Amino acid sequence: MMINRFLVLLVVLAVFVQPAAAFAQNCDVQAEAIVKLRAPSFGAYNVWDSVYGEVETHEQFKSGFVLPTKNLFVAGEHIDPDKGDKKSLLLSEIGRNGRVLWEKQHGVSNLLNIMKMVPHPKGAMIMANIMPSKGRSYIWLGIVNTAGELLSHKTIKGGKADLKGYDLVEAASGKSYVVAAYSEVQGSGQAGSSVLYRVNSKGVVFSDQAFVIGSENALQDIHVMDNGDYMGVGYVYDSYGRKAGWMMRMNNDLQMIWQQSYSRGAAAEFAAGYSMLSGTFVAVGTALPAREGNRAGWVAVVDASSGTVGWQRYFTEGLHLEGRDVMTRKDGIISVLLDGKKDAEAEGAEHIRLLTLNPRGVLFSGDAYFNGEAVDVYQVMPGAYSERLIVGTTRLAHQIEAEQTENDKGEKMETGVTRSYEGWVVAAQSADVYADPCKVQVRELR
Repeated sequence: MMINRFLVLLVVLAVFVQPAAAFAQNCDVQAEAIVKLRAPSFGAYNVWDSVYGEVETHEQFKSGFVLPTKNLFVAGEHIDPDKGDKKSLLLSEIGRNGRVLWEKQHGVSNLLNIMKMVPHPKGAMIMANIMPSKGRSYIWLGIVNTAGELLSHKTIKGGKADLKGYDLVEAASGKSYVVAAYSEVQGSGQAGSSVLYRVNSKGVVFSDQAFVIGSENALQDIHVMDNGDYMGVGYVYDSYGRKAGWMMRMNNDLQMIWQQSYSRGAAAEFAAGYSMLSGTFVAVGTALPAREGNRAGWVAVVDASSGTVGWQRYFTEGLHLEGRDVMTRKDGIISVLLDGKKDAEAEGAEHIRLLTLNPRGVLFSGDAYFNGEAVDVYQVMPGAYSERLIVGTTRLAHQIEAEQTENDKGEKMETGVTRSYEGWVVAAQSADVYADPCKVQVRELR
C-alpha cells in the first residue's frame, strides 16, 4: 500500500529560556558557552510536512533544492528488503502544500548511498557512492531533468584508491562543479585524505586537487564564498590521534589559502558551513566530551580570512545532538539543524532540533520536531515563501492485518506491526526578520 500523506504535524518547541528581547541591546559577544536545551514539550506547529513511501519497502530522502516553480525537487534511495535491500535512485517532486506530485526510480548498479543533488542546466546533477562486490568504491554522477528522467551518468574512480563522495556544489563560475571526496588506498599504511575534483556539466573530470598532509582528513562540505573562493569543513586527526574539526579556505583554483584544525573534547568534526555577515563564516558539527556525556551539537563562527574563532556554542540535552547543516540570512540570522540520536537507556522520543541564533550566538529558539519512532535529517534550505525546509527520513510503525501464530510453548501470538523508513520533509516556520542593533560590533568580530 502506497503512503502519500499530507499532514500538519504537531511538533514541540523547546527554547533555551532567555527572551530575545532581554538581549536586544546587549552587544557583547560571549566567546564560548555550553547551552543545555530543555526537554521538548508540546506547543508549536510547523507549516506542513510530507511523509512518503511504501509499507513493504524503505524510502529515504537525502537531498533537494527548490525549483523555479517553487516546488521541492528531492533525491534519495528506494530500498527493497525482498531483493536483499537492493537500493535504487528515488526522485520526487513535492508541491508547496507538502503533497507528493510524482515519484520515479532508476536502477544504479551497486548503489551505496545518495549524497547530494544540485541544480543543473538540464535539471539536476546527483552524486552517489558506489560499492561494487569486487574492486574499489567510486563516485557516480547522474544528470536528470525536472521530470525525473535519467539523461546520462559518469563515474569518478580513484585508480588503486577507494573513493567516497561527501559533497557536490556548483562552482563559483556557474559552468562547472566541485566534488569533495575522500581517497584511501587500503593496506597501504597511508592515511586517507581529501581530494577535490572539478567536473564539467557532463560530469567529466578535468582537474583535481589532493590534500595529503600526513594525517587522515576529509572535507565533508564545500561552500562557495561571495568572491569566488571556497570554504571547506570536515575533520582531521591531530598529533595525538584525536579527531578534530577542520576548516580550509581555497581560491578559485582550489589552492589552499589557509587551513586550521579545532580540537574539542575527545573528538570533534564539522559537517557543514555557510558564509555570514562582514567576512565571517559559521560551521556546525559535533563534539564528544572528554569525559562521559552525550555528544553535543557544535556551532563555531570564525573570521573567514584567517580561521580565528569569534565565538562557539555547544548544545546538549538528554539525547546525543549531532550537527547536520546550517544556513544564514542577509539579516544575520543563523539556522542550525541538529539530529538527536537516542541511546537505549535515554528517555523521551527521538527528534531533531532547528535552532535560531543571532550573529553573536544568542539563541532565540530551539524548535524540536518529532515523527514516528525515529528520524534522520540531512539538509536545511530556504523555501519559496521564507519557510525553512528540512529533508530527511522517518521510521514508522504500521498496523497491518493481524495473524495468529504459536510460539515454542504453543501460546497464541498476535503479529500485526511492521516498520519501514519513509521520506520526510518538514516546512518549518521562518525566523522573524531581525534588525540587529549591534552591526558595528558584528563587523568588529574580524
